[in-house]
Amino acid sequence: MKNILFVSFLIVIDLCATVPLKVPNYDPFRQTEKILKKHVSLTKSIKTRSTYVLYAIYDDKVNINGRFYTLGDRIGSCHLWRIMKERVILRCHRSIKTLKFTRKKTYKREELVQ
Repeated sequence: MKNILFVSFLIVIDLCATVPLKVPNYDPFRQTEKILKKHVSLTKSIKTRSTYVLYAIYDDKVNINGRFYTLGDRIGSCHLWRIMKERVILRCHRSIKTLKFTRKKTYKREELVQ
């Protein structure tokens, strides 16, 4: 019984080995050619957005994004225009941006003691 099963198994394996396998006509580089032919400009695909975070206001100095600035200093493409009690006004080209503290607990206007 074992011999018959073994012989039939060998016959099946032999038949499978002699039948040619149908391999699909697949070219993995065809997809990459389509992607490489497309012209994608990086300036349109990646938009930079400038975000300004106000951390502290000290007398005539302001801490924005971890750096200190005074009136008239340039911050990215904007200029520091006014320093108020709880906010800062930036002048960017033809627009005006107002920066406020993100959390109520963080704002504190401290007078420098000399």
